[in-house]
Amino acid sequence: MRFAIAARAPFPWPALLAYLDMRLIDGYERIADACYERRGEGYALRVRHDARRGALQVEAQGMTRAAARARVEPLFSPRHDGHAIDAALARDALLAPRIARCPGFRPLGCWSAFELCLRTVIGQQVTVAAARTLMARLLARCGEPTPARVAAANLDALGMPGARVAAIRAFAAAVAAGDIALDAAWPALNERLSRQPGFGPWTRAYLAIRLGRDADAFPDSDIGLLRAAGIATPKALRARAEAWRPYRGHAATLLWALAP
Repeated sequence: MRFAIAARAPFPWPALLAYLDMRLIDGYERIADACYERRGEGYALRVRHDARRGALQVEAQGMTRAAARARVEPLFSPRHDGHAIDAALARDALLAPRIARCPGFRPLGCWSAFELCLRTVIGQQVTVAAARTLMARLLARCGEPTPARVAAANLDALGMPGARVAAIRAFAAAVAAGDIALDAAWPALNERLSRQPGFGPWTRAYLAIRLGRDADAFPDSDIGLLRAAGIATPKALRARAEAWRPYRGHAATLLWALAP
């Protein structure tokens, strides 16, 4: 099955793929021939950008068109209004060079909210490469990650601290039991996650950005943001970021992903 999804320009496909490439799940995702590919249990999906037609070209097997679209759109945000947001943020001297070099860059979404939550907790206090390795190990234990599978999987000796393993198990069990609804309105979900081990302020702010739930979320304690901004303390970074409202989450993504 093939179909197209309109993608509003500017749409910096190579830069988006490069950022995503560092965060792929080995065995499930890859970047090849300027395409994003994902294979899982009974399905395969391939996405490329057709700049001439202003569209994402999607090929899918084992999925309905609606199911494929529901995966692709949250991941790449093809309707993102790059002109308006770039114009608002480009007035800032720290962000302007990044926007000039890569107009239209936006926060990337995810394949599934549950999978992203797992990856985010796993990635706490480790490098991006280490998080990728740990996620691959987890999926080797349980296959395609579902709450019930992860909750039941043997997660011993994955190479993570015991507290983090316990947090993953508790989160998966809570989602499987229906105690956490990942499609709930963000204020309710944010509050519920705040009571969950492993979901501190940084984690919830990062999830709000990647899940597309709060464009103004801002993890001001993030070491990468402090370094990219050349600012020493979270308090000073919060003050600096006031000028970026209501798009602080977008500004954070520019600082994470793009050199000036």
